[in-house]
Amino acid sequence: MTTKSELIAEMLREIRKAQTEKWQRPKPGPVKQISFPPTLWPGDGRSFRATEGLLKAIAAYSRICWDNDPKLRPRFKVDEFELLVHQAVATALGEIDLDLSDQQLHPTVSNRVTAVLAEQVEQSIRPIDLTIGCHLIEGDEPYPIQIGPVRFDTREAWRQRMLEAGKLSATTARRLLARWNGKPLKKRKRSFDSGAEESISDAIGDCPIVCSVATEGLSGKYVQQKGLLAARLAMTAISLSWYQPSEGLRWMNLLYDRRRDRRHTVLFGNGTNVGSNSERPEMPSGRYSEPELLENIRSYQWLFDQIGEALFAYVQPVRSVTRPTVMNALFLSIWWYHEACREAQDQIATTKFAASMDALAGGKKAVGIIALIGARLGHKPDDPLMNDGRTTKALITQIYDAGRSRLIHGSSDDFAHDWTQLRGGAEAIGRWLLILSCEWFSDHPNTDKIQ
Repeated sequence: MTTKSELIAEMLREIRKAQTEKWQRPKPGPVKQISFPPTLWPGDGRSFRATEGLLKAIAAYSRICWDNDPKLRPRFKVDEFELLVHQAVATALGEIDLDLSDQQLHPTVSNRVTAVLAEQVEQSIRPIDLTIGCHLIEGDEPYPIQIGPVRFDTREAWRQRMLEAGKLSATTARRLLARWNGKPLKKRKRSFDSGAEESISDAIGDCPIVCSVATEGLSGKYVQQKGLLAARLAMTAISLSWYQPSEGLRWMNLLYDRRRDRRHTVLFGNGTNVGSNSERPEMPSGRYSEPELLENIRSYQWLFDQIGEALFAYVQPVRSVTRPTVMNALFLSIWWYHEACREAQDQIATTKFAASMDALAGGKKAVGIIALIGARLGHKPDDPLMNDGRTTKALITQIYDAGRSRLIHGSSDDFAHDWTQLRGGAEAIGRWLLILSCEWFSDHPNTDKIQ
């Protein structure tokens, strides 16, 4: 296996080649492509000639660093970290005297790459709030809602908070208020501030609620990817206030995820009549507020705190995590539960609900889920679990074996049947286990055990 030391030596050989050898354009292939000479970019406006071999050595060096440091993996995507390594190598090679031998230059370049890369990684530890409009619950009364790093505010409360924090200029804050009140606005001159106003308007739109996700230590692509997922999972946590969370999530959507209000199909049969079908997969506004819902949300803060702790670990990987086993299981469970609630196909949704339960059971399959139900709900395997008399063992076996395992492994023979009832049962059990497990985690804050 190639080492970092060997790759530094390869880089030195290749940078010398770049100074003496003429670049040859690759032979044209079946698809016409524009090609440019390999180049090193330190990131300060300069550039140096390179070789394909040098760029490959940088990519290999980057992968070794990424593989050997587990702290980097939750913070950087591979291509983004490779760019940091590219800039570090370019900086180091841009400072050397090629009149010296490779043996003399090797320790200097190696130490310099390590130092520059460490500095770049350290500089990336900065807080960034991902902000986007959403529909959640109508009215001002429930807000703010805080679920770990995710905060839901009314649009006006968010505007005031950002103005007081100095994140918005007085002009932009005033124009946003006017825009959201439907007043006409004069066109602004192009500036950084006007660009900020346009970006805020695009991200929030006419949504009455603003979702803010406080990330820290994430690369640019991960801020977007992980921040959006954390927002969606925070909505799923709120949806547990409903008896049927999937129905609650129909009212809850990020503007970023919005699709058409209605979906349409047209139907042709044997005759000349044309039929049609229309459905609304999601609601055009947030859920209407009602006293029982508001009381549930207020009383579930302990639930939000547990899920919020798992979200913190996800979007702020530089924070210390005191219960990694519990938080990993909880995050995976709420993630699968969210995906199941949003899933259109009933058997696929049942599979995802099974995965959500399995995460809380420590990956111990149907036997582990049955044991978890016994620990959390007090039901024995042969006790009736549902109103129709289905026992714990019979129902979980059907959900896990028929609904998940046989479908995943390609041996399902009932995939064309109606899975509506089993999906509903899996959703209900998954909700119970999430709520009761969070209650247990809350009551045992110093335990890093799932059961």
